[in-house]
Amino acid sequence: MQRLFVSILILIFVLAPSVFSQDKVVVVPKQIAGAPFSVEDDADLFAKAYRFFIEGDVAMAADSLRKLIDASGYKIDPQAYYIVVANFTDKVSPIGLFHEGSDFLDTRFYGLKTDSLYYMFISRTENAPSFVSVLLKTKPTPFEANLPAFLGLFGVALPRTLAEPRRTTWIDVRRFEIPVKFQKVSDISVIVKKDLSSDEYLAAAVFDNTPLERWSYGIATAITSINDVFLDVGSDGTIIVKPRPTGDLAVFGVINFHFKAVDTKAPTLGSSFHLLGGLRLANFIEPLVGLGFGVPITGFELHVFGGGSLAFRNELKSGYTIGQPVLKEEDPFKTTIKFYPRFGLELKFP
Repeated sequence: MQRLFVSILILIFVLAPSVFSQDKVVVVPKQIAGAPFSVEDDADLFAKAYRFFIEGDVAMAADSLRKLIDASGYKIDPQAYYIVVANFTDKVSPIGLFHEGSDFLDTRFYGLKTDSLYYMFISRTENAPSFVSVLLKTKPTPFEANLPAFLGLFGVALPRTLAEPRRTTWIDVRRFEIPVKFQKVSDISVIVKKDLSSDEYLAAAVFDNTPLERWSYGIATAITSINDVFLDVGSDGTIIVKPRPTGDLAVFGVINFHFKAVDTKAPTLGSSFHLLGGLRLANFIEPLVGLGFGVPITGFELHVFGGGSLAFRNELKSGYTIGQPVLKEEDPFKTTIKFYPRFGLELKFP
């Protein structure tokens, strides 16, 4: 029965290849009205940003670039994603991200809208010329990508100085129109050159666009009850009681539904309050339902759950007793459903 359940799940996804298909498209951003913008950088914010990058203070460098953009009159939409390239020199052109709540070196998006992705090139070359190539590739969600594994449970050199004479800084801003199929889950590969014919990149990065999700997988372990016993016919042909060892681990493969969408790719053992349901990893059927949540402990979350499982157990038919011998053709048992409270730990993946 359990094998049949797993086989059905596998069949469903074999018959749905579109889930795992991958589409690709190259998108060309369109320059927005007014771009490129220029600003007289009297405070030399561009050079300060360069110095901060060289010293490894990325946050201060990004702050200087933001101030420079503000001085140009262009206002950044905090909800949108801006792929930013600071072209300090041909050898030093860091690429990063401006988005509310994200660090400059983050490469993670949480789902896009049709016009929520921008490209921004900041340079002291007049009009900030650049060539940008962006490849979008669809991909499965973490939930989809880990489905086969889950089902398997059941069966840079820097120049010394920056040129001083020029202070006018140019900021080119372009907007992408993202096709619908690439908005939710995709990889965004960015290559920036001075021009198309150049053999060298100014900057390159791959951004991971994966939204928050409500679904995840997990392995849940619970301590079986001392009363977890079952009836069987022994090798001598008599009815016997087989107790399970005290402290025996009951292991379940579970699917979680999070009440609040979470980042399922975060490196934690668990996150958020959620429902869970699954089957015991055994040669008999035992479904589990329960509630789980994560408790922060020194940088990670200890995932705990509580609930109950239903197990099919043998019960003696009328007229039979424990220790009674039975003939091979006799069946002294009838099947009943027994409830077991379950409490334990869960390892959530990915």
